[in-house]
Amino acid sequence: MQENKKSLSTIRKLNIVFVAIAVVLFAGTLFFSDAFSLEYLPEMTDFDSGWCDEEGNLYKLSEVKNSDYKNGVITLSKKLPIYLFDGECICFESKNVNIKVSLNKRRVYEYLAEENITGIGYGVAFHKVGISREDAGKTFIIECQQLTEKNSSAHIYRVYLGQPAEYIRWFIHDRALLLIASVLIVFFGLLLFVLWLGIPDKSRQPFDVFSLAVATFIIGLWCLINTNAIQLVSGHYYFWRTLGTLIVPMIGYPFVVFYTSFTKFKKNIYSILAFAVSVGAEATMIVLRFVADMDMMNTVGFFALVVLGSDIVLMMIAYIENRIHCKALGIKTDFFALNIGLSIFAVLTLIDIILWEFARNYRDTYGIFMRFGMVVLTIIMILKFVSWWTMDQAAMDRDRFINRSLQFATTSKNPVESIKLLLEYLGKELDAKRTYIFELDEKNRISETYEWFRDGVTPLAQEIKAAASEKEFAKIRELGISDDRLCFVVNDPEEIKETSQFTYQVMKRNNIGNAVFSPLRTGNEIAGFVGLTDISAERIPSVNEIMKVLPHFFTQFINQKKEQDRIIYYSYHDYLSKAKNRTALKEFTKDKFDKSQAFGYVLCEIDGLKDINAKLGHDIGDEIVKITAKNLMDVFGDENVYRLSGEIFAAFGFENDETYFENDVQMARRLLEDEGSPGNVVGVYCSNGTMNFDVVISHAYELLEKEKQDKAKGE
Repeated sequence: MQENKKSLSTIRKLNIVFVAIAVVLFAGTLFFSDAFSLEYLPEMTDFDSGWCDEEGNLYKLSEVKNSDYKNGVITLSKKLPIYLFDGECICFESKNVNIKVSLNKRRVYEYLAEENITGIGYGVAFHKVGISREDAGKTFIIECQQLTEKNSSAHIYRVYLGQPAEYIRWFIHDRALLLIASVLIVFFGLLLFVLWLGIPDKSRQPFDVFSLAVATFIIGLWCLINTNAIQLVSGHYYFWRTLGTLIVPMIGYPFVVFYTSFTKFKKNIYSILAFAVSVGAEATMIVLRFVADMDMMNTVGFFALVVLGSDIVLMMIAYIENRIHCKALGIKTDFFALNIGLSIFAVLTLIDIILWEFARNYRDTYGIFMRFGMVVLTIIMILKFVSWWTMDQAAMDRDRFINRSLQFATTSKNPVESIKLLLEYLGKELDAKRTYIFELDEKNRISETYEWFRDGVTPLAQEIKAAASEKEFAKIRELGISDDRLCFVVNDPEEIKETSQFTYQVMKRNNIGNAVFSPLRTGNEIAGFVGLTDISAERIPSVNEIMKVLPHFFTQFINQKKEQDRIIYYSYHDYLSKAKNRTALKEFTKDKFDKSQAFGYVLCEIDGLKDINAKLGHDIGDEIVKITAKNLMDVFGDENVYRLSGEIFAAFGFENDETYFENDVQMARRLLEDEGSPGNVVGVYCSNGTMNFDVVISHAYELLEKEKQDKAKGE
């Protein structure tokens, strides 16, 4: 076992080192390659500066303002370089602007917006205008037209001269973190959905995993759309703009459902209100678009704030109400991990807002902190789910193990056999060296009653019996077996060296590396304990949980055995005197009595028991019966005294000499006289045994009758 532990420890260390090396290699490859480095990117000519309008004013295309448009139109031109290569293009992005491109007044490209569900805007579009060597030195003219007079979002930016593939690489590089974060959010949303599908009993989930999956996926999809990378790759501008606009109000409802699933009282009113707000905002946006001709570009921000504000209020009310109820009932709330994640998300989002307002060069990568805040929140929730899943699976495995154990144990109707089977099953299934049960007897002494151990393992029974039992049991209780502790683990003998030297010595002598034991309780009293030794370190947590449950069933089996023993005992013993009864006498004389050996047979009759009961009461009569039985058992032994009727007892003496037998008979007489018990005692000794025990019985009754007559004459 010790070698196995060392082997496991070595493998664990190697695994940690291996993972560390893999992380270092990945990080090194990531940061010292073309993943983020500008050195590996192809060179492109920045074509943003040096544009002239018809009046000779110079502009940067990316800095053309709304006020620069004349009647909603601006025409700018710029000479192409004198050296061009085939396959090169003028690549640029546009946002909500109609574009016409000419070379020396020859129209070569145009992009005219079409009215769509969201309005007349299209969001961001990507353009590449092909040129050739013959176009070198020609004038490149671009005419921009605002879609509406008040449209301040009309822009052209990121203008480069080069290969389109190179332009895509530059774009992806510039928004790499945005893309990574957005893709991670989408991935986590899908992962949560898969995890939700894998939950067999969805009523037991720690929170509404499906709602979190939906909310995370929608947020991730919206973030991905807003990187514009998906538009660049697919070329579907209207679809992604429409989808990105319409899903904004829909984020609120699943998020509120997810949040309120943490409350203990699961009130539906918050989810219903959140649904009404999300669907209402969505419907109102669409109605205003087609009835009032209001562009969604101008309304989506307002409705997004309405939904966000309403959902925050709903979640705050749900949180406060849940906290008040839980505090009143003394129930712990479960918002800690969620609040940590939301706090991180809120702080990072606030950083984004500040940078948007004050850092103008941040516009191309806005939302990066918010995205990673969402990533952190989702990771925290996934870790919480995994933690729950692990504990839930451990609980299910534990329950299955316990059920199998009990099914295995209950294959026998004999409680003793059930206990032995259960101990053996525990030992083999949990890979323990030994399993055992020690019980306290009536004198508070520890004794081993059951033990299973593997081949080659020394039993503990002899060593435990050598203990100063009562004192040692008190020390074991100090280890942790108390009324409020269900299980105790000794991971190393050195832990209990100072507390219980005896237990420490037993573990050291038997090379026991660890032990798990739990108390056996009868009512509020600890009646013993059940334990296992030398379990693998990985299994101790699960064994610890199992041993919090199984002792209850061991106690049931032990109590069944005691009840069975009690029933058997009173089948062969007299309830009042505790002496054996006529059934026991018949069984003894029929199956166990060796009539060929010397023996003595004794009869004892209590004088006037019926009169005593009538005159002095049955309590006095019962007491005389008990005294008589006790004295006879003190002389002849508990196993050799029988109560034949209300006032007659029989006893056997197995002395080898008649003198000794007669001395015992006389002693019984004296004890009864000293106790004031009115009884007659006679004995028949058979030095050579007997062929007919009935003759012995008849002779004993004759002697008893004679003694009664002699006593009557004497009186």
